[in-house]
Order: sequence, then structure tokens, then C-alpha cells
Amino acid sequence: MSFQQDGGKNQQKLLLGLIAGTVLAWLLAGPGQGGHRALAATGEGDIVVAEVAKKEPRAIEEKTYDMDQVVITATKTVRHPDDVPVSTTIVTSQDIERQNIQFADEALKQVPGTISRRSKGWADTIAQVNLRGFPGANRTLVLYDFQRLNSGSSQTVRWAAVPVEEIERIEVVRGPFSPLYGGNAMGGVINLITKTPQKLEAMAKVGYGTYNSWSHYLMAGNRFWDKVSVKFSWTYQVTDGYRNQFVTRTASAGAGATQVVGWIPTQTPVGLPTYIIGDQGNNLFENSSVNGKISWDIIEGHNVDFLLLLNWNNYNYSQGNTYLRNVATGQPVANGPAGLFGTGLRFGTFAQGIFLNGPGEEYQGVFNLSSEHKLTDTTTLKVRAGLIDQPHYQYANPSTTTATFDGGPGTLNSTKSKAWSGEVQVIQSIGQKQTLTGGVALNFDKSTSWEFNLANWRDFGSTTRKNTFSSGRTSTVGFYLQDEIAWRPQCSMVVGARLDRWETYDGKYKERFNIPQVDLPARSDLSFNPRLGFLYKPWQWWSWRASVGTTFRPPNVYELYRTWRAASGTLYKSNPNLKPEKALSWEVGTTVHPFEGNTITATYFDNYVRDLIYRVTDKADPTILNNENAGRARIHGVELEIAQKLFDWLEIFGNTTLLDSRITKNAYDPASEGKKVTFIPRQIFNFGINAHYWLLNANLSGHYMSKLHRNDTNNDSVNGVPLSYDPFFTLDFKLTAKPTKYTTLGFAVDNILDRKYFQYYLAPARTFWFEASVRY
Repeated sequence: MSFQQDGGKNQQKLLLGLIAGTVLAWLLAGPGQGGHRALAATGEGDIVVAEVAKKEPRAIEEKTYDMDQVVITATKTVRHPDDVPVSTTIVTSQDIERQNIQFADEALKQVPGTISRRSKGWADTIAQVNLRGFPGANRTLVLYDFQRLNSGSSQTVRWAAVPVEEIERIEVVRGPFSPLYGGNAMGGVINLITKTPQKLEAMAKVGYGTYNSWSHYLMAGNRFWDKVSVKFSWTYQVTDGYRNQFVTRTASAGAGATQVVGWIPTQTPVGLPTYIIGDQGNNLFENSSVNGKISWDIIEGHNVDFLLLLNWNNYNYSQGNTYLRNVATGQPVANGPAGLFGTGLRFGTFAQGIFLNGPGEEYQGVFNLSSEHKLTDTTTLKVRAGLIDQPHYQYANPSTTTATFDGGPGTLNSTKSKAWSGEVQVIQSIGQKQTLTGGVALNFDKSTSWEFNLANWRDFGSTTRKNTFSSGRTSTVGFYLQDEIAWRPQCSMVVGARLDRWETYDGKYKERFNIPQVDLPARSDLSFNPRLGFLYKPWQWWSWRASVGTTFRPPNVYELYRTWRAASGTLYKSNPNLKPEKALSWEVGTTVHPFEGNTITATYFDNYVRDLIYRVTDKADPTILNNENAGRARIHGVELEIAQKLFDWLEIFGNTTLLDSRITKNAYDPASEGKKVTFIPRQIFNFGINAHYWLLNANLSGHYMSKLHRNDTNNDSVNGVPLSYDPFFTLDFKLTAKPTKYTTLGFAVDNILDRKYFQYYLAPARTFWFEASVRY
């Protein structure tokens, strides 16, 4: 179960509260009392909102809303954002076009409660987004038209696969959503909703910018016989990149036969003296995607959608550079030992391999088939099945001791995974004031990983010995039920719960080539997660919301079975005995519209986490990091946001998130107790100004994130050095012009102030971007 012992008492109290709240709601929502806003799709991208009056006979006042003004993810039913008791943000396609956004994760960095990290620009293949201070991308569920994008191995998201031009809007709902979506939804859910053509349309777009970066996009779509919408698109992005990884070396007392200059004194993130002696070259990146969507309205009330997303990307590095020069000859020095001229210090043995970084490549396919059927005026059936297939993800590491710029030994890490998902959902309206939503959902993940020796690190086909192997499967079957009840025009409630059965099986691993393979028995666990939310609107311009619920995340195949060693020598060990993480979460918030065009929102949230899966340093060997259920953590904070439309042509907004995310108990490492959870900032601040006049649109936005810690003891406090995670502020600008009805031109500058900072890697400097598009 989700909570045991003392946690079980909390769950029992919460469940009793849910039952009592439901009974009270039924009593208060008697016949002829109250009303709520019912929403239904018109079939042309709009939503009809029916205001149900108290008087009899019921008078229905209909209003038409654009799809940008509704949210589906919060309850799995179509609702206006003002009518759900959870924190919700919608990022529209217009918001994306106003900024220089090349990847979908960049569109989320200004959303309250969201931590978005793209450490080295385009080439960051593992960019991460997480919500509400829960660390790691695998604790936030990411959907693509309700198809899960979290991979079957580590449950991370390949954001480069999603073309931003395909996105109609992004719905971000924050809070405990396991009661509706199961695992991975500890901090919330991000749903990328794509465009569906309603008429003949086509688009061609090209962009060019700093680091010789190119982007191309082609799209064509149409609607046939007023029943079938078809759309296909192609995206291609390529960049020469920049030098984002530096080579450092520690010096010791003594003389070297070769005296060198060119080293740069610096520190490690924990404050120890070290020297920059080179870099690993420019980080090149290439990415392409094919996107397809077919939507068929079979007959009135019955439709089928098919979604296809194919992605290929690869990265590489140009030749690394040594900064060391022989004092006597002036020639580059890429091998040691070497003496630091004039200091009495020396670098120990090193070789060309430390200046090298290997290539990587990945293929991924996302497939989703869904249908919706209006069985009666009050009953809707939805069925969905999907697959994320990653048949090919591999990368090479050159040997740091024997590899050279031209080739030589190395290792190849290769992973393939699949993630199947399916869901059957029924929505039942009961009168004008109640909607029941229930269903069954299934997820099956499978992943296999290998590490091979390479005769030539530049040639993936030169594999020799297989060093390590791991494989495993996980499955989750969940049953959920949700009740939305409108007590009165001012009050509504959402109550729900979900029961999940998680299982891991077929687990096996081999940590070294010369030891036997270990086969592991199957294990399973049950998790019951209830949720209760209230919305109170004393006036139309002011609302209060409160919610409480539990959530969980089962360990993934990567955490359970994948053991690997980094080029630095650190061994990252899996743990097949990991238990699911659990959390009890609640929030309270208010939204005020004091006058036209103004919105002010404040939210306080609190999460109590148990069995947090954490990397813990091995007590016997500091070069080994183990996956453990480290103990407990508390994550609480405040989200504040304000938006104001000053004039028809001028809008401003600002928001800040204050987080206190700390380990409260860790038997494996008591020194981490009271310390901040790794990779979670203390504060995030965003602001934006958008002005539109005639054919021009200008957007200025700022983004600040405070320091992150990589070490669980938070002793990595030095900023501005390689491998540190620095606080930073960036200012970005984009100017867009529409000289004709069908053409758009754009110019953008990111990091206007040219701030230099590290997010482990060196972040991009000031960059420029030019783009042009033709749309019909």
C-alpha cells in the first residue's frame, strides 16, 4: 500500500474525509439547487459553456470559448480553468510564437512551479522539466495528446522529438495526480496538445542563428468531406554547437620533465584548487522528426484519431583541445606528466583521451490510436492505446588512457526500450450538477541495456567484448474513479481515487564480463491514492481552491537493473530491491480578477515524501553511488503570479516560485538530513512584456533561477567553475513582423546580457536568431 504504519493512519483519515465529503456533497446538491458550467465541444475548435441557472425551468446561457480557454488534463473532462480546484497554466501556440522557442521544454520555463533545465542549448539531449520541487524528470508525467512520452527505461522525456510548430497548447496541472494518472505524476502533469487542421493549410519555415544553427519545418494538412483531417510535417535541426565541457586537472608538488604554460587556475564546485587544461571540442547536434495525425469523425458523436511521431537525433564533438603549450617549443602538450612552469607544481600522468568525448545517436517512435464515442446524451466512452518504441539509443566513451584523437579503444553503451500504454474511460453525466469519470489504465515497460568494448571509439561497429548487461520489465494496472459535483453556483468539489498494482519481473543483470548473470524474482506492490479538491467562488472575480491527495512513483527499469560506470570512474549502481516512492500532498490557493484584464494568483503547497529514491555514496567506496530508498523529504513552497493587459496592444506578467525542498531523514547518509534536495532551486522568477502594434510584435522576457546542488550534502557551493550549477538570470528578446497575410519574419536575441554561467556544462552565450515562414 502507499502508506504503512504511521503513513497508513494518515491515509485512513484522508479516506474517511473523502467519504464524508462525498456524502455531504450529495446531500447539498439536491434537486433544483445550484448549478455549474457544463462544457461541450462544437467540433470546430471552440467550446460551448452553458451557465445553468438556479431558477426553474432551467435557463441556459451559452457562451463560446476558444480552446485556449479550456483545460482537459486536470479532470480528464473539458472544463474552464476557473472551474477546477487545482493549479493550472495554459501555454498557447501564440505564447510560443512570441518567443524564440526551438524545443517544447523551453516553452515551460516561465510557468510557475516549473523547473526547466536545458544545460547546453540544442545539444542537451536529456533536458529536464519537473514540477513542484520533485527532483528528476521521471516524477513529472508528460503527455502528447494524452499519450505518455516518458520512456520505458528511465522514464525521461526526449523533448527534441516534439516539433513546437505542432503544438496547439500546453496544459500544465500541478499537484498530486496519481489518483487520476498513476505513477510519474507526483509533481503534476504536462500535456502537449497538437493542432488538427480544419481546412487546407500548409507551412514552410526556416531559421538560422549563432553556432551555424539551422532549423527547417514543412507541414501540409487538410480536412476532407468535413469528416477526415489529415496532417503531416517534417522538422530538421542542425548546429555546429560550441565548447561546453572543459578538462580540468589537479596539480601536486614536484617538477615535470616537460614544462608547460596555458593552464587556467580555477576550483572544483566544492572549493578545491584545480586547473583548466583544455576542452572537449564543439558539441555538434542533428535532429529530425516526422509527424503525422489523422482524425476521422465517423458519424456524429464518434471519432477516431491516430498520431505518429518519429524522431532521429545524434550528437558528436569536434576535436578536443589542449591549452597546454611546451615552454621550450611552443607545441601543444596532450600527454603528461607535465610541470606548471614557474610554480613548482606538476600534473600527473594524463593522455589524449581526457580531451575526447564520444558520439551518440537515438531513434524513437511514438504511436497513439484513440477513439471517442458519444453513447448517449449523458455517456461518453474513450479508448486509447499507445506505444513509445526506442529501438536504438547508444553512445561511445573513448578510453581516457589509451584513446587518441584519431581512434583507439573505448566503450559503447546501448539501450533499447518499449513502453506500451492503454486506457478505457467512461464519462457519465448525472443531471446538470454531477459528472462521474472512471476507467482502467495499463502501462508495460521493457528495457535492455548493454556495454561493449570498442576497438575504435569512432566506430560503433567495432564491438568486441560485452562487459555488462541488464534487462527487466515493469507493469502497472490501475483502476480509477472521479466524481465532479457542483453544490451551488459558488461551490464545487472533485473527489476521486485510484488503485494501482505495480509489478517488476524478468529482471536480470551482469555487472562484469567475468561474473555470472543474476536472475531476479518478480515483485509486486499495491498503491491506493485518493484525492479531494474544493473550489469556492464567493464572487465571479474571486475564487478559492484547496486540494489534498496522495501520490506514488514505482521505480523504473533503469533504477532497478542498470549499473554503469562513467568516464570519470564513478560507478552508478542499480538496486533491484527498490520500493515505490510515496507522498502526501496538499495545497491552498486563490485567484483574483480585481479589474478587467488583471489576474492575481497565489498558491501554497506542501509535500511529504517517503521512500524517496536517491543516489547515495557508498560508505566503503566513495567512487560508488547506490540507488536507495533514502528516507523522507519535505517539499513545500509558494507560487505567486500576476498578469495584466494594460492596453489592447500591451501585456505584462510576472511570477515567482519559492521552494524549500529538504531531506528530513536519510539513514544511509545522516549528513544529508536538513540539506536541500539535489537539483532543486530555492527561487525562480520570471517576467515578460509583450507589445503588438500594426504588423509588429515585440516580446521581452526574463528568467532567474537560484543555485542548484549536485551533492546531497550541499557542499558544492562554488559558482562559476566547470561542473557547478550556478544561479543565473537571462534576458531574451524577439521581434516578429507580418509584412503580408501569409508571411512572418522574426529576429531574436537570447541571453542579451551575455551572462556566463554553468549548469554542469557551460551555458550558451549571447545568441542571435533569424527566421522566416510562409503559411497558407
